[in-house]
Amino acid sequence: MKKNLDELLKELKIQIYNDFKSIVNINSFSSNKDGIEEVLNKLIEIGNKLDIPLQQVYSSKKTRPHLMYGQDKEKDYYAFIGHFDTVHSPLSDFQTMEDTGDLLKGPGTNDMKAGLIIALYSFYILKQLFPDKELPFKIFFNSDEEIGSADSQEIIENQFKGALGAFIFEPGRPNGEIVTQRKGIAALDIEIIGKPAHSGVEPWEGVNSILAACEIIQKLEALNDYENGIIVGCNEINGGVARNVVPAYTKIVVDVRFATKNQQKQLFENIENILNAKNRVGAEVKYDLHVNRPPLEKTKESEKFANLYMKISNELGIKCEEIATGGGSDGNFLSAIGIPVVDGVGAVGNNSHTKKEFIYKESLIYRMKIFILFMSKLLQNKNKE
Repeated sequence: MKKNLDELLKELKIQIYNDFKSIVNINSFSSNKDGIEEVLNKLIEIGNKLDIPLQQVYSSKKTRPHLMYGQDKEKDYYAFIGHFDTVHSPLSDFQTMEDTGDLLKGPGTNDMKAGLIIALYSFYILKQLFPDKELPFKIFFNSDEEIGSADSQEIIENQFKGALGAFIFEPGRPNGEIVTQRKGIAALDIEIIGKPAHSGVEPWEGVNSILAACEIIQKLEALNDYENGIIVGCNEINGGVARNVVPAYTKIVVDVRFATKNQQKQLFENIENILNAKNRVGAEVKYDLHVNRPPLEKTKESEKFANLYMKISNELGIKCEEIATGGGSDGNFLSAIGIPVVDGVGAVGNNSHTKKEFIYKESLIYRMKIFILFMSKLLQNKNKE
């Protein structure tokens, strides 16, 4: 007799926690090459145990290893996306998982090694629930999300054009919300070139780059529209060489965020108008403005997925709502190529990127149950088409 979902989860619970602990206890800081390789091999080992053969894949740059299952699938599949790098340095004293009973604390527990375990075990259990069906799933786990996915972006955009939907195993928000919108992120680096002069003898012969920077910063800050999701944060500035020298060079580093592609177009135009206009002191301005992550926008299709996920969760008595957030994920790239995305389907916890990072222990199991029921419904609906 086929086992039901609750029986399977109960039977696998200890194994799930043990596999989770095994990957948390491997330091996989984005620049820790050995740690990245070690956790990659551990994930391959777990995948093989679950009959999910993960393969190493590389972008055309061939600079970092990533993992994929189902590389041959070209269309009509669902994408499971996650990352196994973390922000925690191997020099930190925060290296291993601690089980407090209610919480599992450790580096990458919330962001996002719990999500990787949920993705793999959900797939495995769905195979037990649908033994006669080849499941239309394609998995990608990358090793550089925390540093902008500069290497893996190419793989994501090329390999997942045929997805029916993409589910990102980033953590659920602290109250269990899933993420249906993320801001686009752009980098703006501004160089202001003035002219040096002795500030006590002939300051009028100089061109003060800091004064020009202050003028530009005020104009850029005026573009902020928090209510509508536009952020222009002038967050770093560096200029001048000495108290008695008119500063000839100043650099400003700006974080630019926007909710939609339409906002991006107008916002970039406004920024460029400011930077191309003559400033009061006549300093030269050079700049580089480029998108790091496009916005993840909610669509009719992604809204259907999100509503189904929330409905299933709420029917289980686990409150779940949707939320928009300012941070980016690999879901942004998928949304930009037209794939409906639901993000934040991993475990529930808090304090990511800190030494207080944790997940609620039981969320590893109940979020897995929600996702399995969610995918079961999608598979049943797909069979009716």
